[in-house]
Formats: sequence, structure tokens, C-alpha cells
Amino acid sequence: MSGDSLNIDVYHKGVFSPNPFVYFHPHKLPVTRLDVRNMDFKEFKTYLQKLINNRCRDMYYCLKNRSLVDGLRELRDENDYVTFLDAGFDDDDNQISIYIDDYHEPLLDWIKEEKAEEWDSGTDIYEDDVDSVLSDDLSVDHEADDEDIQWPELIDPFLSHKNLIPETSIEDEAVDKVKTSYSRS
Repeated sequence: MSGDSLNIDVYHKGVFSPNPFVYFHPHKLPVTRLDVRNMDFKEFKTYLQKLINNRCRDMYYCLKNRSLVDGLRELRDENDYVTFLDAGFDDDDNQISIYIDDYHEPLLDWIKEEKAEEWDSGTDIYEDDVDSVLSDDLSVDHEADDEDIQWPELIDPFLSHKNLIPETSIEDEAVDKVKTSYSRS
């Protein structure tokens, strides 16, 4: 373990979404060289609350070089904080990411469900799915429709008029007026 300071990327104001498990539109606050060895969990949480100007109800961190599904861990007490520090100081860059969930979603349950679906399918959930590509070479046969629809006869005198505009249009009337005005002069 080198140094007592940690570089933390704090992701907040985003929304977690299940299936696929992602964190949409977060704000990222990079914190460099934060002296975390002299902080306990409560002080660290208070620091984060002041930093993002919001409460930190649910906090998570993600292990390095892992996806959120594989690396997301809860940060809720002093024991989790010690594990978080060990993960942060694991290599020379002393870098780790923290995610704040403002909506109190069941993230760990969502991850379990996604991993179960991946296990059930027997393949990696992130591989390209060949079947999901649409193809134009499929033909579909439809049965002939023998039904003859009889439309009721329209009896309404107003609606039965096909054309409500008189046979002579407005343009014809304008041309006639112009012709009569030239013939008078």
C-alpha cells in the first residue's frame, strides 16, 4: 500500500437501471489525493455529503477493472469502509469509484437477477445476439380473407352530398368577373 491519499471518482445524481444493469446520466466529481486513512466511515460519509450537497443514503463502490455487475459493492458501515480502503489502495494508482444511489433501489438484488439470467442462458449476456438482428429475407404467408364486408347505406341527407362546393369554383367566378369588367370598359 502506497501513500495515505486516495483518488476517488464520485458518481451521483444518476439513475440505476436493471437489465442491463447500468448507471444513467451521472454527474462525476473527481477527488484527488483525499487523505482517507485519518477518516472513519462517518467522517467520510459526511465529507461526501458536503461534496455533492446531498445526503448519501446508499453508497456503493466498484472494484477496479470490473463491470458494475461484477464489481459493485455496498458501502454502509465501518467494515465495508475498511474493505473499500483496501480495494482503493490495492495498486499504485490509488484510484476507485463511488456511486451514490438517491432512489434507494435494490441494486444488489438486480445484480443477482442479472447474473441468474446470464447463468440460465448459458452464454455471456453482453455478446452480440445474432437472432436480434432483423432480416429481410424472411417470408410470411397470409391466408386469403374471404369475408365480404357489407357497409350500411348512408341515409343522412347532409352527409350523403359528395361535394359541398358548387360545380363552378371560386376561380371560375373570379374569371367571369374580370371578363365582365373588361367588356364594360
